[in-house]
Amino acid sequence: MAAIALAREERIGLGLALAAHAGLFAWLAVNPPATAPAPAPERMTVTLSDDVGLTSTAPQPAPAPAPDEAPMPGDQLPPPMPLAVPQPAPAPVQRAVPAPARPAPIKAAPAKALPPTKSAPAPARQAGGSRIGDDFLKGVSGAQGQNRAPATPAAAAGPQVRSALSAAILRQIKPKWQGRVPQGVDTEKLVSVIAIELNPDGTLNGTPRLLSQDGINDANRAQARRHAEEAIRAVQLAAPFSLPSELYEAWKKPPALRMRKSI
Repeated sequence: MAAIALAREERIGLGLALAAHAGLFAWLAVNPPATAPAPAPERMTVTLSDDVGLTSTAPQPAPAPAPDEAPMPGDQLPPPMPLAVPQPAPAPVQRAVPAPARPAPIKAAPAKALPPTKSAPAPARQAGGSRIGDDFLKGVSGAQGQNRAPATPAAAAGPQVRSALSAAILRQIKPKWQGRVPQGVDTEKLVSVIAIELNPDGTLNGTPRLLSQDGINDANRAQARRHAEEAIRAVQLAAPFSLPSELYEAWKKPPALRMRKSI
């Protein structure tokens, strides 16, 4: 019974709500809300004036040019206008420059005769003089000294002299040998031994010969032949060699040249 009574109350409340909404809609239909009127536009004031300007303020138009008319026969023509002839510029006035006064000559005093001087005695030349530079055989024992003997014949040249001559030849070959050394693994271990013969003027007497090669292994074996060919080519490019002519018998057949990466 309580549940039935509660449901009945809910129905009564729902009916009242519907009735209230229906009444509100009916009232709005009879009395619609008034809308605010749109503002009226501002009025424009127009003033009429009776004063009218009697003078035009517009700019004056330029007068039209007179038409060109050809002169008729018998008309007197105006005299031609004289042409202005340019006047030459006045030449600059050259002023005479007075010559400078020449100084009076100065009389030189007579020179006194000087007593004769004794010339210093010429230094005694050491025996065994040579045209070789002082530093050519520097460091070779027996090659320098105060009491040097005359130049030693090539047949009796010692091993140190021949070694110095061989080093001089290698120094002249070095610029031609650099840049021609084969590149690769262990190529710096390769040594090509070259034999040469020279003429008195320093030129090659025949083609350089390969005597042997050292430092060959499995890594650089493919470059060994090229190493020998480039060594012979460098010797040919360096010739002729500049060597002392009085020691020709010593460098006629110089010791074998050991060509390695750095000589």
